Amino acid sequence: MTNIFPFIERIMKLISHPEEGKLEEKSLYEHLYNVADNSCNEIKKNSLNLSLIKKENLQRLSFLIGLFHDFGKATSWFQKYIRGSEKSSKFTEHSLFSAIIGYYVVLKEFDSKLWAYVAFQVIYRHHQNLTSFDISGNIPSFALIDEKLKNILDNSFSELKHFYHKFGIELDFIKEINFEDFAELLEETDEILDNFVEDENDKIELFFITNYLFSLLIDSDKLDAARLDNKYFDGNLNEPQNDIQEYLEYCREEEPEKFNPKIPINKLRNEFLNEILKNNDISIKNRFYSITAPTGIGKTFGCLAFANKLKEQLPENTGRIIYCLPYTSIIDQNYIEFEKIIKFHKKGKYEQRPNRYLLKHHYLTPKEIINRTNYEYKKFKDYLDDQLLVESWQSAMIVTTFVQFFHTIIGYRNRFLKKFHNIVNSIVILDEVQNINPDYYKLIQKTFKVLGERFGIYFLLITATQPEILEKENIINLVDSDKFMKSDSFNRVKLHIETKETKLAEFAEKFCNTFDSENCLLVMNTKKFARELFEKIDEHFPDYETYCLTTNLTPYDRKIQITKIRKHLKDNDKIIVVSTQLIEAGVDFSFKNVYRDFGPLDSIIQVAGRCNRHNEFGKTGGEMHLINLGNFRIYKKILSQYVNEIIVNEKYESKDFYNLSKEYFQKFNFLSESKKLLNALKELNYDTSINDQIPISKFSLIEDNAKKTIFILRTEDAQKNMENLIFLKRKLKEKLSKEEKDKIRIEIEKLKHNLLEFQIAVYENELVAYKDLIEPQEELIENKNFPYQYLSYEDQKEYAYDEKLGFLKEPKKKISSALVL
Repeated sequence: MTNIFPFIERIMKLISHPEEGKLEEKSLYEHLYNVADNSCNEIKKNSLNLSLIKKENLQRLSFLIGLFHDFGKATSWFQKYIRGSEKSSKFTEHSLFSAIIGYYVVLKEFDSKLWAYVAFQVIYRHHQNLTSFDISGNIPSFALIDEKLKNILDNSFSELKHFYHKFGIELDFIKEINFEDFAELLEETDEILDNFVEDENDKIELFFITNYLFSLLIDSDKLDAARLDNKYFDGNLNEPQNDIQEYLEYCREEEPEKFNPKIPINKLRNEFLNEILKNNDISIKNRFYSITAPTGIGKTFGCLAFANKLKEQLPENTGRIIYCLPYTSIIDQNYIEFEKIIKFHKKGKYEQRPNRYLLKHHYLTPKEIINRTNYEYKKFKDYLDDQLLVESWQSAMIVTTFVQFFHTIIGYRNRFLKKFHNIVNSIVILDEVQNINPDYYKLIQKTFKVLGERFGIYFLLITATQPEILEKENIINLVDSDKFMKSDSFNRVKLHIETKETKLAEFAEKFCNTFDSENCLLVMNTKKFARELFEKIDEHFPDYETYCLTTNLTPYDRKIQITKIRKHLKDNDKIIVVSTQLIEAGVDFSFKNVYRDFGPLDSIIQVAGRCNRHNEFGKTGGEMHLINLGNFRIYKKILSQYVNEIIVNEKYESKDFYNLSKEYFQKFNFLSESKKLLNALKELNYDTSINDQIPISKFSLIEDNAKKTIFILRTEDAQKNMENLIFLKRKLKEKLSKEEKDKIRIEIEKLKHNLLEFQIAVYENELVAYKDLIEPQEELIENKNFPYQYLSYEDQKEYAYDEKLGFLKEPKKKISSALVL
């Protein structure tokens, strides 16, 4: 291959991408080769243990897919279009034609309809989302395909033939292709899968191979089309590890009182960390690990110590650390801890290229690679390039959400799957895993088994209430869970059980008449109950700081309120907080008194983690009450039964939670949803509804599909940003130079990001009262991920939003029709 570039320079008549700014037009041959070569080399770096195909054959398959993914761009119609002399049309569409040629090339070399059809699907969908392999009910017309082949044979076949000959491919055979034969093949795609793959794990492997090849193609394609190099990230996986013990020594010097090893709780934390560091079962032979330990034990340090010890044993260019949490609201505090550790070790190198080492990725984070380009001279293309790099997960450590991770591995969307190949051979840490819907336990168990054993991914599951997601015999427990879960140092809470059902109004009255302590947290199952209880408490306790934390608050307001609550607790102010379940995972609050409405056991124990969290009230100094307000409807009914079967005493302590959790999760056997998703996955059914299958496109980690998103413009700046966004969107429709349009697009991207923290999701019926105030703005319609409805700053303040409660289903006062323009 060393002589390929001089050859390319001699035949650069065909192009794949036009001149753009200072970038020259891109040779089609150079683009095809770059994509093919990069895809192949990425596989070469990875350790794989596949059953269906040898690694070297997978490399070749990936190379062929890359080499033919844009074959259809060689038509004279596309060449005129890409040079600007012809408009886009059915003749310039290239994916289907390229995919069919790719099919026959792979079939000829591999003598396998299965791999040929995988290549066809990957190429066919590379500009869109993956769709079901069975497209027999949606077969495209092949009349145009014949014309495109004839066009290439008449115009560019000679140079194409020379190009492909360099890679051992003789192209003459395409002259004999009968597209009617291919149409017949599409009628029997289900037989291809059934005839070639029978074993369940092999079928799951095929799903992941398909997504792996698709990920490699689309990421390589986008990066090469953007003319992006990889210098910012090159070699980042091979740099020295961030030694946790060395960092802790530094912390002890800087804050000797806080980190004093003689303090009982610190002594226990050090024992916890040492058990991980000395665990000889941390080995590349073992794929699945768990940490079950109490809140406050130092799991952040522990999981990084585990990852570093494992990474030392891995081959070069592998071992990316992917740390996942259930909610965006709790990512920041963990990210800050990781950043402190990495900064300590990398020092100035971190400041120069921070995202080389650490990246925070979820829908609210800026899609920016810091210091990759000169910020002062940043162009719109630089913003798009940064977004490509952020979404492909090339940093050495990623801090992200369950949604980003699970919607990638159980995925079909182009934008999500772009990073799948960078998850292969990584170390995945799933913290607070009890927040995963138990409907998906079997799905996760089956898919993780294949990803671990065949795609070289290592999994660490962390929680204080370890659900039985993975098979016990395959998991390495990194610490002695009994020792830490039952330690006196973490026996912080007395749990009082009140099984008798009480009406919310009765409970509120009793609480208001009897509560006289310094602080309290009350967790309700629904926003409705939280609001009703808060209104009673807010009225009755004028001397207390009162807060109501629900998703009716914008992310902007939630962040402010959480910061204020922390300060009140730190200053020992009198405070009462009413919340929904959003408080359960990872939020660093510590109350002396906690009430929790009846719910699943893992939720109960998670809320207990907000009670006497730092042991400041001494052993069992936290008082928690489990109450029954008859409002369990948001959870599965069977979970209520499990809790009732397990909680039989009137009182428990923190030390009892571990055994209660084990007994609770042993009862779980939710198979229906997982079975239907696994059936779809094994049939490569990405988007077709069938009786015994839930297509991959319907998989959703968060059940909010029925909700609508809306902007609540909480500040005058947010209002100005929205007005400016609409103005700039309109401006883009005017006749402007490319440079002027790019400047506008840069501003639009900034405005869109700044507005995300004012976005909430509500049910459609909750917007009915505001329909006259919410006028759809056509300029904002982009896709379902970016809403186009908003309540203005003045309207939300006057009618729709309360400083403490957030969005109101019922307006504060009647909306006068005279006010509506």
